[in-house]
Amino acid sequence: MPEPRKRRIVEEEEEEDDYSSKSTGRGHSTKDVKAKGPKRPKQSDDVEEQRQELEDDNLNDDDDDIEDDTYREVPHGWGDEENDTNELDEVSRRELAELEFEKSKAQRNRHGAIALMGVIEVIEMFDFMCHRHLKVPFGPKINFIIGHNGSGKSAILTAIMVCLGGKANATNRAQNLKALIREGAGQTEVKLQLRNRGPDAFKPEIYGESIIIERRISKDGTSGYKIKSSKGKTISTKREELSAMCDHMNIQVDNPMNVLSQDTARQFLQSSTGEDKYKFFSRGTQLTQLSIDYETIRECIDTMQNTIKSKTEILPELFELAKAAQARFKDSQQAATLELKVESLKKQVAWGQIEDLEKGVDETEKELSDVMAKIPAIEKKRAQEEAVVGKLDEQIQALEATYGQHTESNAPAHDQKRHLEQQLREIRNGMKSIQDDEKTVNDEIKALRDQIRGFDQKIEQETRRLKANTQSKRMGIEDKIQKLSTEIDQGKRQLAESRETYAKLEAQVDESRGRLEQINSTVHKNKNELSENKERIRQMKDQMQNSLKAFGPTIPNVLEAIQEVTGKGGWRGEPPVGPLGRHVKLRGQGQNWRAVVESALGNVLNAFAVTSDTDRSTLFNILKRHRCNSDIILTKRIIFDYRDKEPASNFLTINRILEFDDEWVRRLLIDKNSIESTILVEKRSDADRITSSGRDGGFPENVSQCFTIDLVRVGDRSGGASSIMMTKYRGPPRLTKDVDQELEVLEGNSRRLEDSLRYRIRESQDLLSEVDTMDRQRLQTKRQAANLEKEIKMKARAVEDLQEGLQEDEPTNLHAYEESKQQALDQIETMKRQYEPLAVQKQTILASMEPIKEELQRLHESIKEQEASTLKIRNDLDKLNMERQEHVPKIQYWEVKLAKQNASVADLEKELQARSTYLKESTAKAIDYCERVEVTATTAQLEREIKQTQERLREQEAQRGCTLEEIAMDMTRKQDEYKSAKLAIHQLNQFVSHLKNTLHERLSRWRQFRHQMSIRSMNNFKLQLSQRGYSGELEFNHQVKTLNIRVETEDQNSSKAGVARDKDPKSLSGGEKSFSTICLLLALWDSMSSSIRCLDEFDVFMDAVNRRISMKMLIGTARESDGVQYILITPQDASSVSPGADVRVHRLHDPERNQQTIV
Repeated sequence: MPEPRKRRIVEEEEEEDDYSSKSTGRGHSTKDVKAKGPKRPKQSDDVEEQRQELEDDNLNDDDDDIEDDTYREVPHGWGDEENDTNELDEVSRRELAELEFEKSKAQRNRHGAIALMGVIEVIEMFDFMCHRHLKVPFGPKINFIIGHNGSGKSAILTAIMVCLGGKANATNRAQNLKALIREGAGQTEVKLQLRNRGPDAFKPEIYGESIIIERRISKDGTSGYKIKSSKGKTISTKREELSAMCDHMNIQVDNPMNVLSQDTARQFLQSSTGEDKYKFFSRGTQLTQLSIDYETIRECIDTMQNTIKSKTEILPELFELAKAAQARFKDSQQAATLELKVESLKKQVAWGQIEDLEKGVDETEKELSDVMAKIPAIEKKRAQEEAVVGKLDEQIQALEATYGQHTESNAPAHDQKRHLEQQLREIRNGMKSIQDDEKTVNDEIKALRDQIRGFDQKIEQETRRLKANTQSKRMGIEDKIQKLSTEIDQGKRQLAESRETYAKLEAQVDESRGRLEQINSTVHKNKNELSENKERIRQMKDQMQNSLKAFGPTIPNVLEAIQEVTGKGGWRGEPPVGPLGRHVKLRGQGQNWRAVVESALGNVLNAFAVTSDTDRSTLFNILKRHRCNSDIILTKRIIFDYRDKEPASNFLTINRILEFDDEWVRRLLIDKNSIESTILVEKRSDADRITSSGRDGGFPENVSQCFTIDLVRVGDRSGGASSIMMTKYRGPPRLTKDVDQELEVLEGNSRRLEDSLRYRIRESQDLLSEVDTMDRQRLQTKRQAANLEKEIKMKARAVEDLQEGLQEDEPTNLHAYEESKQQALDQIETMKRQYEPLAVQKQTILASMEPIKEELQRLHESIKEQEASTLKIRNDLDKLNMERQEHVPKIQYWEVKLAKQNASVADLEKELQARSTYLKESTAKAIDYCERVEVTATTAQLEREIKQTQERLREQEAQRGCTLEEIAMDMTRKQDEYKSAKLAIHQLNQFVSHLKNTLHERLSRWRQFRHQMSIRSMNNFKLQLSQRGYSGELEFNHQVKTLNIRVETEDQNSSKAGVARDKDPKSLSGGEKSFSTICLLLALWDSMSSSIRCLDEFDVFMDAVNRRISMKMLIGTARESDGVQYILITPQDASSVSPGADVRVHRLHDPERNQQTIV
């Protein structure tokens, strides 16, 4: 303790009453027994001596078993006041003590009331310390727990403390909770049931008549509570609920006087000093806790007084600062004249701006009137064009109906023709197999006949040779050779003609097949165009429901995901912008260039832009998740000036026909597609001229590209003429406003494509039939050429044979030739018999083909006539459509012009509204600022004069160091600071004064309470000693914080019976000392308020007589107590205790560690 604090405590405690001298007639020591009353010491030596004694006591307090950091007797700095020592004189105190003693004796042997609330009904333990399972039912009054050492008596007391919220070290049985678990078990559980009846029950509507408390402790040191109702329902698991319940029932398990464990009881009974007893008294009666609370209040008062002192010290300084600021403000009043002049000029400026705004409103009204006057003429011209288009639409509709009727009427003939052609192809396919068989038979018969002719010739030659080998015979052979040679030459000429015919037919077939491929390619192309057209119709219908789907079918979902991330603040940079085309619109004059612009910009209109690489990754994942293929542009948001990069104003650029609601998007398209330097020229000839009109025959200045309206890119920046067709954009329109018109055009294209596709299919079928006919002719010519070639070869072999015959000398075997000839004849007859059924079948097939061919010819002529009529209607329809297409742009032109005029009207009305609103608001603000004043100069002149005057003010302010407003504000601020500080000091003084008075009152009551508890304890101590015929007193010394016992026992060695002898506590025997300490404990208990009192091994140092009397005293005191439950633990025999209605004895088995429920 610091020296100043010690000195203050000593000085203030010197004024405290010597309580023990008043109550017992004894002083602080044996030398002060005769002290009449407390007086302030007059000798400084006495004061110094007492200070030294207190300091010695404080230094020795650290050796006590009960720590001083949890103990206070009197709050530091607050001793008893001198006038309080005169509360009772010695006589009145003795009379009061005698009255209390007699009253206590008169109440002996009465039965106290049984507690309705706050007593233990039963406790049950599982794997707790030495118990596997133990259940102990308690009575509401007196409970003895008896058993040999090691049987687990103290474990019951420990379980009560732990279950009611006590700490493990407070039980003196373990340092932590997990040490209470029985060896070999994984956890322990304690259940305790408290009575909860009567009018003061704790939440009876929730818990009922009993409250069950369960505490489970695990091996890892964790524990938890369950507080249940009488029906077993868990109400709470919080420690706060248990603390509130214990406070309500006045259960104090941490109070060492309420629950004396084995070690604490042994220390209290055997070796406790006067200081220990006094500490037990103070803690048991809650005096120590109140002392600690009052000390905390005193420290708060000291802190606030220090604060008041520091604030009071700076108060004069704040006053001087406020006074100096006020003087400075008075000196600065000279600048007020210039300030008034500036204020007057500002009023003129304000109303001058109002006059300018009024002129702007008048000009806008005039412009709006001029624009609205042009609208009727535009509407009239648009109506004229619409009338023309309407008339053309009626004619087109009538022709389309006629065309449809013709097409439908031609359909049966085409179907019949296709059916007959299919029949003819099937018959020809069957005929082809017969012809192949016929050709095979004919070839074989022809070969056999050639052999027969050869045999005939050889037989004839052999015969002639046999007759005579004359010169005439030789000449005949030579004539035959000559004839055969002539025939061979003629056959060669025919073969050449056949081959030439075959080549022509083959060229015609190839040409027809090429045309067929072209037609089929056109059909395929038309089918693809029709499919694309239908897909665009579907996309445009989706676009009519949600315009964002023009940029991709999943774009709405992508934008929702982007908005969700934006709402969560998930973008490191700015949120993504896109699709870029969402922020772009075509101006009125740009509608005709929509296809060119969309093709030139391409997928950039579908792209998104971000400013952070991290945001690009986040956006990429969103696009990937929604299967969107839009590009991502990573760039900084820079709005640069592009005007110096634009071409001359007479050129139409992509940038000039587009409107943007975000200028950053314009810069992105400039950067990606050079829209500021891409010019648009309607005619190709004009584009060629413009792209070569620049320096050295190149592009004009600031022109990078040139497109024509028919999607051609013209010219090259390096010079020279070139043209490249653009890749036409075929997706849904992204820049159009009139989706319905686009949809109507696409549906018309679909109908025309379907008609064209049907016509091309029919043309393909006719050409295919023609190719089949020419191919058959080609094959026939080819077979004819093959036969001629074979015949030429046979005749050539015959010539060779004749020539060889002329050279032969010996005749051939005639009989062998005749046999071979006969065999060949037989084979020919056999083949003819086999060919007869094929010939009959062929004639039948040929006969069936003739009617079909005639019908096909008739249908072909009929269809040709119908198609000619249909083609004429189609041509007329195309002319009308072309004429309509000429008038539709004019309607669009007048509509665009009308829309532009309406937009101008809307813009002007909006501008007029804005100007009028702004004028009204500005006028209201000007009126609030000042009344309307006459404006004597222009706004610029007034602002210059204000500037000059303010410059003069700034010069004066520079001399002063600040402005007039700053000086005024500084004065106000310093005055407010002084007043606030003064008010705060006053309020704090009032609060500290009130707090001191309150604390003084509480300390007075605290001393009265301590005085009453001391008297009550002394009377009860005398009463308990009288049970054995002893007498004595309790000596309280509140100054030195000691409680000593004085006992007068009957002197057994005296010659006179009944002679009492005053003994020092140290000279008492062990039994007498334990008995007197029990009397002290019972006396202190009677001064306390608690529903449960526990005492462990209270009789270990007593003999049989003292034990019997102590038991009787404890039982008697317990019976007389109102609403208190006693739990007494002893290892001794309790045969003298008779169980009854208010006494219950629980005897534990010998330590076998397997106890069960106790009955």
